[in-house]
This record gives sequence, C-alpha cells and structure tokens, in this order.
Amino acid sequence: MIETIIIIIIGGILFVGMALGFLLVRTSAQKKLLKRMEKRLEKHEALLRSFEKAPKKPVAVPARSLAKEQKEQSAVYQIHQATEAAKPEEIFVPTETKVDDKIEKKMREQEQSHPDKSISTPSFVPPSTSSSAPPPADPVERMLTYLWNFFTQGNVVLRVGLLVLFFGVSFLLKYAVDRNMLPIELRLLAVALAGIAMLLFGWKLRLERSGFALLMQGGGVGLLFLDVFAAFKLYHLLPAPLAFAVMVGLVCTSAALALLQDAKPLALFGAIGGFLAPVLLSTGSGNHVALFSYYALLNTGILIIAWFKAWRELNLLGFFFTLGIGSYWGVSSYEPRYFASTEPFLVLFFLLFTLIGVLFAFRQPPKLRGYVDGTLVFGTPIICFSLQTALVKDLKYGLAISALLVSFFYIGLAKFLWNKGNEQLRQGMRTLTEAFLALGIVFVTLAVPLALSGRWTAVTWALEGAALIWVGVRQNRLLPRNFGTLLQFVAAFFFLTSGYFSGERMILFNGMYLGSLIISLSSLFSSWYLYRADNLRSFERYHHILLFIWGNIWWFGGGINELNYQLVPYYTYQNYAVLLFIGLSCAAMITLARRISWPIAAWPSLGFLPIMIMVSLDTFGWQGFFRSSHFFAHLGWLTWPMLFLLLYYCLHLGRMGKRMSEKRLPTVLLRLTHIGAYLLLVLILTAEAAWQVHHLTGGVGVWNLIVWGLVPAALLQLVQSKRLARYWPLSDYAAQYQEEGSAVLAVLLWLWLLMSSLLSSGNAAPLPFIPIFNPLELMQIIVFLAVFRWVLLRREYVGSWIPLQIFIVVGGATAFFWLNAALARSVHHFAAVPFDKGAMLDSQLYQAALAILWGTLALILMVTAHRLQRRTLWLVGAGLIGITVAKLFLVDLANSGTVERIVSFLAVGALLMIIGYFAPLPPARIEQEKIS
Repeated sequence: MIETIIIIIIGGILFVGMALGFLLVRTSAQKKLLKRMEKRLEKHEALLRSFEKAPKKPVAVPARSLAKEQKEQSAVYQIHQATEAAKPEEIFVPTETKVDDKIEKKMREQEQSHPDKSISTPSFVPPSTSSSAPPPADPVERMLTYLWNFFTQGNVVLRVGLLVLFFGVSFLLKYAVDRNMLPIELRLLAVALAGIAMLLFGWKLRLERSGFALLMQGGGVGLLFLDVFAAFKLYHLLPAPLAFAVMVGLVCTSAALALLQDAKPLALFGAIGGFLAPVLLSTGSGNHVALFSYYALLNTGILIIAWFKAWRELNLLGFFFTLGIGSYWGVSSYEPRYFASTEPFLVLFFLLFTLIGVLFAFRQPPKLRGYVDGTLVFGTPIICFSLQTALVKDLKYGLAISALLVSFFYIGLAKFLWNKGNEQLRQGMRTLTEAFLALGIVFVTLAVPLALSGRWTAVTWALEGAALIWVGVRQNRLLPRNFGTLLQFVAAFFFLTSGYFSGERMILFNGMYLGSLIISLSSLFSSWYLYRADNLRSFERYHHILLFIWGNIWWFGGGINELNYQLVPYYTYQNYAVLLFIGLSCAAMITLARRISWPIAAWPSLGFLPIMIMVSLDTFGWQGFFRSSHFFAHLGWLTWPMLFLLLYYCLHLGRMGKRMSEKRLPTVLLRLTHIGAYLLLVLILTAEAAWQVHHLTGGVGVWNLIVWGLVPAALLQLVQSKRLARYWPLSDYAAQYQEEGSAVLAVLLWLWLLMSSLLSSGNAAPLPFIPIFNPLELMQIIVFLAVFRWVLLRREYVGSWIPLQIFIVVGGATAFFWLNAALARSVHHFAAVPFDKGAMLDSQLYQAALAILWGTLALILMVTAHRLQRRTLWLVGAGLIGITVAKLFLVDLANSGTVERIVSFLAVGALLMIIGYFAPLPPARIEQEKIS
C-alpha cells in the first residue's frame, strides 16, 4: 500500500514537471520567432535607408516575400492571441515574448519617418478568427480548455510519450513491489539514480532543447525529494540530520539551476520542496530553533536570488510559508520561556522580507522601478507586529517600544532610499520610499496610545486602512481603496465595542482620546486623498464625503468626551471649553481647506453658529446641554468675544474671493450665517446688559425692560453708519447687516414697543412718574424713531417687500396704540387704577379720557388734512370722530349721573364744533391734483 502511494506521488511530480516543460517550450518558441521577426524588421530598415539614397522610384516587395512575411506575422498573431488568452497563467511567461507591441511600434516609426516614399510594405493583418470572445471565466472550463490545448498543440508526441512512460514505470514499480522482487534499498537507489540521470540529461540538453531540459530537471528534483522523504519517513533508512542535509542540498541545487537557466518554475519547485522538508521530515521533537534557523537559511537564499531576479512568486512563497508555519507554531506551542529564542528570529524574518520587497522594486524595469509589492511592504509589518504582540504582551510598554523601533527603522530606510543613487533612481523609487515613510509615521503615531492603552488592534486597522487607500490611489488599484475605506468603519466599531475605559486618565495622553484622534485623522486623511484622486470609479466619487463626516464625528466626539471627563470638577466651565474646542477646530479646518485646496473642510464652520445659538438659548434656562446664569458668567466675558472672533475668522476665510476658484462656501449659506451672527450678537449684548441692570437695581422698576429696547435700537442705528460700512464684514455683506438682518431687528423692536406698552406700568422707581417724560415712554419714543429712521433709509428695500403705504398705516396705528397705553399708565399712576385690562375698561375716568384723546387726535388729523388738502387723511380723522361718538353713546352714556360722562360729552362736542369750523372736507378735485 505504501509503495502504491509512493508511485502515485512520483507520477504526480512527473506530470507537474511535464506541464512546466510545456510552458517553457512555448516560451522558447516565442523567443525564437521574436528574434526572426526583429531580423526581418532590421532588414526592412536597411532597405529603407538604401531607398533614401537612391532616386525616387516606387519599389515593390515581391509577392512571394509578402506572402511569407504575412504568414510569419499570422503565426506571431496566433501566439499573441494564445498569450492573451492565458493571461492568468502568465507567471511562467517572460515579458519579452509579447512581440506585437514592438513590431507595431517599429512599423509606425517607419511610416512616420518616410511618409512620402511609395513603398509597398506588407501590412499586418491579423487572421480572421471564428470568435473574438474572451476566454471562459469559469475555472472548470478554463482548465478543460488548457488540458485540451496541452494534448492537441505543440510537441504532442513528447507529451504523450512521457505520459505513457509514466504509466509504464508506475505499473512496473507496482508489479515489482507487489511481488517483493527487489529489496527496498535497491528500489530507493534506483529512484535516486533515475532522478540524478534526469538532472544530468536535462542539463546536457539545456542549450539545444531548453524546454525539454527544464522538464527533465524538474522531474529529477522531484524524484530525489520523494526518494529522501521515503527513505527517512517510511523506511527509516536515513538518519534525520543526513536526510535534512540532503534536502538542503537539493534546494540549493534547484536554486542554482534556476539562476543559471533563468527558470523561475524550477526555483519555485525547489523552494516548495525546501519549505516542506522540515514538515515532511519532522520527528516531533518540537525544536523551533532548528526550524527557524533552517527557514532563515532558505529565506536568505531567496534574498540572494532577489538580488539578481525580480521573481515575485518566489518572494511570496517564502513569505507565506515562513510566517504561516511560524504563526501555526506560535499558536500551538509558544510559551513565554521561549521568548529569548523566538524574538531574534521574528526580527530577522521582518528584516529579510522588508529587504526582499526593496530588491523586488529595485529590479523592476526602468518604467516600473519602485513598484510597491503591497503584500510584502504592508503585509510584513501587519503580520510581524501581530506576532510581536503575542510575544511581548506580558512586558510593560513592550508593544509601544516595539512600535517605536519599527517606526525608526522605516523612517531610516525611507531616508536611505531617498538619498540612494541619482535623481532618476530616486524618482523611480519614490513610491516605495513614500510607503516606508508612511509606515514609519503610522508606527510612531501608534506607539503613544499603545503605551497607555491596549486597544492597538482597532487603531492599527484604522491606520492601515488609510495606508491601503494611499496605495490604492497611487497604484490605481480598486480593491485596496475600497477595503481601506471599509476598514476605517470596522476599526471604529471594534474600538467602541472593546470595553469601557475606566480608571484615571491623563489629560489628552490617554488611550480613549488618542485612539479617537487616530481614527479621526485616518478618516480625514483618507477623505482628502480620495478627493484629490482622479482615477476613481463612479461609485467611489462620494466615499471621501462619507469618510470626512466619519472623521469629524470622531474628532468632535472624542474632544467633547475628553473635555467633559477632565472638567468634571469644573463643570461650570465645561460649556465654554466645548465651545472653544469646536470653534478652534472649525477655524483650523477652514484654514486647512485654504492651504491644501480641500473645499469640504470648510463646511464644519457653518455648524459653529448653530452650536453657539443652542448655548445662548439655553442660557435663559431652557432645556438643553448647557447651563449658565448669564452670558458673561464663568469667564464668559472672555469666551464669547473669542467665539465671535473665531466665527468671523471662519466666515472671512469662507467668503468668495475675487476669482470664482476661491469660492469655498455657498454664498446663500454665508449670507444666512452673517445674519444669524449679527442677531446673536445683538441678543447676547442685550441679554447681558439687561442682566447687569437687573442685578444692580434688584429687579425693581422698568430699567431691565428699557435695556431690551435701548441696546437693539442702538445697534440698529450703528450698522447703518456709512463709515462702518467701509470695513468688513459690512463692506461685503452690507445687505445682510443693513437690510435683511436689520429688518428682523426692526420687527423685534416693534414687537417690544407693543408688548412693553401693553404689559408695563412704567414704574421707574426711584424716579417719579411724569407722563411722556418717564424713562419707559421716552425709550419707546426712541425705539419708534429708530425704526422709522431705518424705514426711511431703506425705503427701497422695504418697498420691494411691502408697499410703503402699509407701513404708514402700521406706523399710525402703532402711535395710536401707544397713546392709549400712555394714557392708561397716567390714569394708573395718578388715579390709582390697577394697570390691567379689566380694571381699565371699567374705569369711568379712563373711558372719559379716551373719548377726549380720540377727539383731540381727530381734530389734529382733520385740521392738518385741511391745510394740506389731503382728503384721505381728513376721512381718517372723520372715522375716528365717528368711533368716538359711537363710544360716547354706547359706553359712556351708561355711566349716568357721573362727572366723567358730563366732561366727555362736553369736550367731544366742543371738539366737533372746532373741527367743523377750522377743518371742512377738502374737495375731491384738489386731492386728486395733490396726488398727481
């Protein structure tokens, strides 16, 4: 049974060797054909040069030559098509075999250099194909197609002969084993001799038939590997040291043969055998030092090969075998007592694979020099650092020190590469240098939170996600970009769900805040880099917006959480500290947006004003997140000016410059923000002044109410100043301050005038009450005049919204209402009538005074209308007289037998007589003429 298994394994190795030989034969044929075509092209170039010296005569190439050349070009095209169809397997095909680009390039150069030569040159016409569809995407169909081509194209006789020979040898060996015709030592010796014979025979034919020779050498190495394995493991005929030494020798032989013949498959075949040797020959002793020493020797050999050849598959083979088997051993067998014998090997493997990645980039063709092998460049620190975490988890600050040392190594390596060689070499290696520099920055940033917190996994993922996006954009690779974007969100999720941070926390330098900071900066960097990229797919266009929002959530959330935690003993200052943090952050972002041309970074500044409004509204005791007794309490006198400076700094940078390219924020939003900032400033100044007056007077009298009219009226007049309009922001946003914002303020002042007239009795203690000349009514007159002046100054703006006649009516009605309220306050102070609606309406004195007041107002209106010949104004006065008379008979007449009724009737009657004598109705014609 064991012999049967050995025979099957030997047959499989032979089959693999035949497949490798087939690929190499095809490569050799393409190279030979390429050389022939290049000779033909050189011949045509010589012919063209001779034509330049000869008289201008059309020269025709013989038809026979044309047919022959077209036939050869057709063969080249078929090979090109086969190569394109087999692109997934191009790992074994050298890049020199792609001849079409070179042929077409030379033909174009000939045509451009001799446009007016009438030379009949054969055109390259690809043969018609029955189907132009790409190779089947199904792996099973692709494998079947490959097997069909393997047995139907090329040297079919050789392949079939080797296959028949394989079965014949297998049957012969099985027959001999079943009947014990040969001793086991003789069988193993025969297999070894056969392997050596195949190696020697293949080496002899390396120049004449390179493909067949490599096939024989690969099969010979495979036979020897299996022979040593069987002699040691199955039959126990070789001691472990000798068997191991023989396998090492076979690995070295394979590497040497591969380098001498430029045969990458042979090197891969030998490396696989070398890495599997300790696994196959394991005795179960668990000697990890011997295992890692052997793997270090193998990888040193790969490093030496990388000095000469850029064989990426060989590099990745050593990478995955070494770190994969090492990780398996670490999970299953590592103990802390093995640290001293394990750490040096981990460091050695880290250095080896990093240098192999550098050599791979250095050995690329000139146009591709510096190409970053992401698996080695980024996979090496990720896997090695993860293994290092398991090794130093019991050492205090071990992980932080490790991250710091790795960062120094990468930064030093980046500096070395940047200073290496001439300018052309440095530019070629720039991508790799930037990758190492980015890794150095990542690890030096990572060292700080690792020294203070154990949540390194999530933070590392966030940083690696940003690095993947950087590489994906630089190398135009879709998968790294999208995986890096996804990794930003996954890292944040694991950071939040890894447990609550308890215990004492240093200010700023703690795991919670620094972790949030790193996640935020990673997302913001990724957003900026994706915004600058011009090679994104359509569905990636908005990824930078998602990452920018995500980064801002972590930036502001982490900062606010840290401030609230650290300022618990000083909770009265928390709200202002949070506001300053938000304001400074917005100012920094909009400055960054200007420096690096990143418009979206200016947008958070538009959210600063709403936060300030929330704080200001909550100052009045409304439900919210902030509490304060008044605006200037708890250093508010210093904080609010700083907040407004930060706000206007953001608005100043966000404005649209002289050129349209300088526009950073939408004009509409900027205008609304300016209006809101102006009104908020008025609110804060007014509320603080009112609070201070209330504090000084003890809340007695109308002094507090007066401030609510005085400060807004003063600011309303201040922004109308022409001198102030020469300075920013009024110079750029005059309409928002002098018209739109002032319109809101004027409406609020008008409402204040109505409400103060209706609700306040005008008590100005300790001053006595004097009608009209008391502080409240004087302030109301000032407010009325301020609003009236604003309407006159901005009559064009006001008239564009509401006809000016309506404002005249509203102003007259407001004056009439204010006079009635002033009369009520006088009655309240001098007749001791309570200042409320019910008491005033029931007061006979107030009713009689109203009748006299209304009659007097009607007299003034009608006399004025008569002198100005304004019929409409006269009719208004007449209407007021009618209302007064109706009031006399409907209200005052009920108070029979009172002095107030008598006085009201006599006074109104006398006023009517005066009106009739001095102010008759103006003629309609004169009114019309006046209007015209």
